[in-house]
Amino acid sequence: MSDNKEKQALFMEALNELKEYAKVNGNIVSRDDVAGYFKGIELDESSLNMVYGYLLANNIKVSGEDLGDNPFLAMMEEDKSDKDSDENESFTMLSEEDYKRDEEYIAMYLDELSKIEQLSDTGRAFLLMNIVEDKDKESLKILSSSFLNKIVEWIEPFRRKGVLSGDLIQEGNLAMMAYISEERFLNNYEWKDKIKEGSTEDLLYVLNEIEKEVKGEVEGALSMLLDEQSESDRTTGKVLSKVNLVNDWAARLKIEMGRKPTVQEVADKMGVSKQIVLDAIQLSANNIEDIDVGDNKKNQENV
Repeated sequence: MSDNKEKQALFMEALNELKEYAKVNGNIVSRDDVAGYFKGIELDESSLNMVYGYLLANNIKVSGEDLGDNPFLAMMEEDKSDKDSDENESFTMLSEEDYKRDEEYIAMYLDELSKIEQLSDTGRAFLLMNIVEDKDKESLKILSSSFLNKIVEWIEPFRRKGVLSGDLIQEGNLAMMAYISEERFLNNYEWKDKIKEGSTEDLLYVLNEIEKEVKGEVEGALSMLLDEQSESDRTTGKVLSKVNLVNDWAARLKIEMGRKPTVQEVADKMGVSKQIVLDAIQLSANNIEDIDVGDNKKNQENV
């Protein structure tokens, strides 16, 4: 890998790691967080604008920063205006190798689940009596565990759509455990009465209804996760696509001309405006080294 592409890869890796950190931190990061994740990577004003703009495009706030006029965000919003034309286009940052490892993960996970004793539906149904009559927390825990295999089945329609199975399972498990641990099913007084009556038929009926509710919660959570990841991949994909295209043309022209091409020469060869090339240089954090940018500030003024 060339130094140029290696720098771009490190920059994008740091950017994605910062985004993942923000997800578990209430979608808020500080300037110190940014500095920490980009430690060892030189960030000039243009690069910093890209980082902040990318975070804003992913609904992540930077505490203590007023980023309303961020130039990178303005570029991404402009790209979003074209979304109708490519709405059905699928963006994913995962490779076939990632999905191959994903299959291996599923196999191992199912192997682990097979070691857990599986209750019959009747056995699961009678747990409901223990939960209602005795407020038995252990029965609540066992009921939650009994859904783990079902969640593996329920994630199937959501697989290979940009999110790995491990993340789908985790999100599904969290949605299921929230529903069961909070005993939301007891908010339905009809179900509660049937559980108290204690007939096998009634208990199985309630268990079946609870499964429908849990499945709905899980599917809702998975749909939200895919939507969030798709938008994130779309943003990242647009960045990488624009940068890589300009980078490839610049490298090709450098070989043909025996020198670095100017911004205008790259734009002319690509048949695009000079601003498109300048945007790509900015998006790359100024790491497209095969272009003679000259006075970049002057270039911006002359567009």
